[in-house]
Amino acid sequence: MARYSRRTLLAAGGTSASIGLVGYHADNYTKARIASILSPLPGIRATGKPLTVRKKAASKVVEYLPKTNEVRIVIARDSEGTVEYATRPFEQWAELECGSIATEEVQLYIQGTFSAHGDIMSGMGFGNGQPFVSTAPTGPAVTRKEMVEQFPNHVTVTIMFADKEYTTDIPVIVKERQEIHLV
Repeated sequence: MARYSRRTLLAAGGTSASIGLVGYHADNYTKARIASILSPLPGIRATGKPLTVRKKAASKVVEYLPKTNEVRIVIARDSEGTVEYATRPFEQWAELECGSIATEEVQLYIQGTFSAHGDIMSGMGFGNGQPFVSTAPTGPAVTRKEMVEQFPNHVTVTIMFADKEYTTDIPVIVKERQEIHLV
């Protein structure tokens, strides 16, 4: 093995060992930040206790089609009623519905846990083929570190619709501080 190759190998090994050592001795926030580098999702995954919710979906604009395992969704109406429909595979529709339910649960969690809930932004994001709950601090009362440590890691959502059930885990992501400008 050439001298240059040995040095490169030793440097890479030293770097890997250093990252491992830092990760081993780090707090949850630092570990979450390290993990976020490898994650395809934008931000740091929260590390708190997960939430669980079970909900029955009732909708006048969605109809289950058992023969094709799809849902038919009303996408346009006029003064005379429905004018256009679209169909989606049941699992695809249910995943998005679960993302919406998870976002609502996190918003309720924020209101019940943080006295300064006005300093926290939340909504549903979509990335890497799956929905996620996107949150960020917007004011001085809450830090990103506090949010990562206290927010649920994910929300396990079970949705029931037309005698079908779908369960998935929706991750909770904490993004960097977002400045809100009033217009």
